Amino acid sequence: MTMQLYVWSPALDAPSIDPKCIVVEAYLRLLEVNFTIVYANDPQCSPTGELPLLKDGTTWVAGVDRILAHLAKRGLDGNRELSPEQKAEYLAYSAMTEEKLMDCMLFTWYADMTNFVKNIRPTYAKILSFPSRYLVPIQLKKNAKARLAKYSVEITDDDKGLPQNEVEEMKELQRSGWHYMYRLARETYAVLDSQLADKPFMFGERPSTLDCVVFGYLALHLYPNLAHRRLQHILINEYPRLASYCDRVKERFFSTEQSQSEAAQDIPSLWRTFCNNPRAFFSNIKQDAMAYMGNSDAQDKPKKSDAQLEFERKRIWSIAGGVTFLLAYVIYNGIVSVEFGDEDDEDVEYEMDYEEDEMYDDEEDVDL
Repeated sequence: MTMQLYVWSPALDAPSIDPKCIVVEAYLRLLEVNFTIVYANDPQCSPTGELPLLKDGTTWVAGVDRILAHLAKRGLDGNRELSPEQKAEYLAYSAMTEEKLMDCMLFTWYADMTNFVKNIRPTYAKILSFPSRYLVPIQLKKNAKARLAKYSVEITDDDKGLPQNEVEEMKELQRSGWHYMYRLARETYAVLDSQLADKPFMFGERPSTLDCVVFGYLALHLYPNLAHRRLQHILINEYPRLASYCDRVKERFFSTEQSQSEAAQDIPSLWRTFCNNPRAFFSNIKQDAMAYMGNSDAQDKPKKSDAQLEFERKRIWSIAGGVTFLLAYVIYNGIVSVEFGDEDDEDVEYEMDYEEDEMYDDEEDVDL
C-alpha cells in the first residue's frame, strides 16, 4: 500500500523549508518506500500541530521521531546494517545535529532581521494561504525567540525596522549573540566533518539514517541564498568536504521529483474533526487534558512515557490554538455578530449565519 507524506513545500533551493520534513522524505527514499507527497503547508492538518505527517494505511503518525520509530517497527530501519557501537554513535550525532544545527538555523533566519524581512517572511508568504501567511511567520519567530533564550540571543520585533548601514547592523548582530552562534556552528561542523572523514557517507559506503538527519539540517544551512549567507559561506570555504557531502546526498535522494497526491479525506485535522463531529472534538480536548494532567483513575493505569506525555501536550496546545484561531476568524469575518441595544436594554443579541451540516454521533477513531 502506498504511503502518504504530508510536508512543507520545497523552498530556498532546498527540498523543504522544514528540516524535519527533509529528514523523513530522505529516509523514505533511502528505504525505497512506495509513497507520495502532499505539500500540506499547514501544521494544523496534523493532530499534533506539526509536520511531517505520515499516512500508512489507516494509521496516522505525526512528528519525525514517531515516524522513524513507526517505520522501524515495520522493518523499515535505515540503521539495520549498523553495528551496536555505530547505533549508539548515531543517537549521539543525531541529537547533536537536531539541537545545534537547528538553533544555528533559527538564529540566521530570525535574529538576523535582514534575512527575516528580505527572505524568510516573504518565502512563507508565498507558500502559505491567507490568513496563515501573516500569522505563521510571526509565530515561528516567537518560537525561535523562546528556543534561543538559553543562549541569551536577542530577537528584535518586526516594527523596529532594518539597520540603516553595515556598521549598525554588525553592532545589532553582536548584541544578539552573533559571535557565539557562529562559533557553535563551526564546532558542530567540525564534529560532523571528522566523522565523515574521507567516506562517502557518515558510516561508510552506504547511507544510513544519520545521513538523512545530517542532510536535513545542513541543507538549510548550505542551499538558501539569503541576504546574509554566513552559514553557507562557512560551509563552502571552511568545510568544503561537508558541502560536497550535501551535494552528494541531494543527488542520491532528491535527483528526481516524488509523485504527488491529493490530501486524504480522513486526514485527522483539527478543522475536520470540529466540523464533522463537534461533540467528539470537545470530548477529545477534555480527555487529552485529563490524561495529561492526571485524574483520580490514573492509579489504575500504567504510567505514560515522556514521549507520550509530550505528544499529548502538543496535541492539547494544537487543539487549543486551532479553536482560538477559528473563533478569531469567525468574529473577524462577521460570521458571528454582536448587537447591543439601548443603554437600558441589557439583552445581547447574537446572530450566526450558517448552513445546515450533517452531524455525526459516532466518534471517529484515529490511530496515531
